[in-house]
Amino acid sequence: MKPLTSLGTAPIAAALFVLLAAAGCKNHDNASDQAASDAATMPPAATTTAAPMPADTTAANSTMGSGMNDTTPGNANDASMAGTTGSSASDMSGASTAGSNMAADTGGAMGPVSDTAFYAEAMKGDQKEINSAQLVEKSGSSADVKKLAKKIDSDHSAFDKKVKAAAGSNATPPSPADTTDSSLTGKTGADLDKAFVDAMVTDHEAAIPKFENAAKNASTAEAKKLASEALPKLREHLKMAQDLQQKMASK
Repeated sequence: MKPLTSLGTAPIAAALFVLLAAAGCKNHDNASDQAASDAATMPPAATTTAAPMPADTTAANSTMGSGMNDTTPGNANDASMAGTTGSSASDMSGASTAGSNMAADTGGAMGPVSDTAFYAEAMKGDQKEINSAQLVEKSGSSADVKKLAKKIDSDHSAFDKKVKAAAGSNATPPSPADTTDSSLTGKTGADLDKAFVDAMVTDHEAAIPKFENAAKNASTAEAKKLASEALPKLREHLKMAQDLQQKMASK
């Protein structure tokens, strides 16, 4: 009979359901236990970190890291400034040395100068200009150039006497090599005229700053006074020579 069959199968189905549910719970418990066991047997996280890279790779990465840091605005500027500072310090050091050499060559034109150094430099310049002027007075051809030569000869001869008197026994006579202008050697006539005028422009442009410096920074009042008194004449000589130089160039 169908009703009896239905009543008989219901308990069986219920029993099967209970068994299956129990089996599922057990499997779930087993899976949880297995996961816990696996987790327990796994090595600590620290032991799974990557092994140190080889020395070469590390060095490369270090270099790259430095490069990347250097590309940031701050570090790039710092590096650039450091390089620039080093270069500037070197350039400044070189400039300082050049300045010292110039001071020595010009009798202290860049700063304090002893009276003896100023006197020695002045006597050397005087005698050189006197020798050159006398050569032109004898072998030149232009009346205007000879007029300049005569004035330079007269003015520098007078000043040279004052310098020697002030220097006294401390005077150091210049050598012939220091008082001979090689640019005039062997020249006569118009060639000598032009060479002399050019030399007077060059010489006086160089001498005026030296005398200006001595007028302020010479070690004695007497040397300062002599330098100051000579400046108007030196500037006059330069102006005359420059005028003649322009006149010759326009021909």
